[in-house]
Amino acid sequence: MSILSVDERETVRRHLNALVHPVRLLFFTQTFGVPETVAQAKQILDEVASLNDLVTIDEANFVLDKDRAAAFGVEGIPAIVVMRGTDDTRMRFLGAPAGYEFMSLIEAVLVAGTDDSGLTEESRALIGQVTEPVDIKVFVTPTCPHCPRAVTLAHKMAMSSALITATCVEATEFMDLSRMYRVTGVPKTVVNGTIEILGALPENEFVRAVLDRPSATEPPLL
Repeated sequence: MSILSVDERETVRRHLNALVHPVRLLFFTQTFGVPETVAQAKQILDEVASLNDLVTIDEANFVLDKDRAAAFGVEGIPAIVVMRGTDDTRMRFLGAPAGYEFMSLIEAVLVAGTDDSGLTEESRALIGQVTEPVDIKVFVTPTCPHCPRAVTLAHKMAMSSALITATCVEATEFMDLSRMYRVTGVPKTVVNGTIEILGALPENEFVRAVLDRPSATEPPLL
């Protein structure tokens, strides 16, 4: 049974027509002891791949391919690594991209498969100044309508710098991470395990907050 309605499939198909680069979705799963959301994630990926020939799925076993999982920083399953062909975009999903997060997946595919991140020149200039690794985790739930904005902005930042990795984490699937980072509401963005951003901010504010760059209009601290 299809997750998407006929109309939804056509809408997604139209969006995916913008792809100009092949997009490979590296899907980490395992044979035994898998959570129910693994099957859900696989069905979602299969449907997306069926709508455009430039989108393919590559399955990897989280248990048997430990080195591969470690290389991509995958911490559990289901997990999705978004690739542009053979190149890592550093965009990740930890958990099934269901509910509102389905559109986050589509946006990630579009960012990987097109040549424009959609970020403003100011954002790109700030990202261009990054000189050390930046790890962004955006905690979400499938029922949160505001979460995709934060996820997509984080993913666009990752696509714009080889030093930035951004992971969408489904908070209720990965309660250990949610407890570790004291997630009590979503979206919550955690940067390098220390900087915390609550809510879905406008692009300029979000990028500056992630990179810990106060706005030029903010008064200096006394």
